Amino acid sequence: MSIFEKNLHQQAEHVKFSAGDMIIDHTLQASGFLVRRKRFIDIVEDDIYIWEINWFKQNDDADILCPEFLEEESLKLSVVVGTVELYSKDGEHFESYYLSGE
Repeated sequence: MSIFEKNLHQQAEHVKFSAGDMIIDHTLQASGFLVRRKRFIDIVEDDIYIWEINWFKQNDDADILCPEFLEEESLKLSVVVGTVELYSKDGEHFESYYLSGE
């Protein structure tokens, strides 16, 4: 694993999700609430977790459909790199410093 990948995954470990948190996905041009976390058993990865999302704002002009479920690790990485903003139900906002190098 490269230093780039290692640093990315280390920062992703600090991202925590809870039901009721709000996300803004800039790639999908949509906003939604995390509803519930579901556990799945995968032959290759062992346990994986999926978040059900209730989208409440979508760009009607975009041809992109918002998925009902997102895989937790990829969602964490998206938050770290800044393509997804995370606002916790407790009022906290996760600030991504990954791209700025701070």
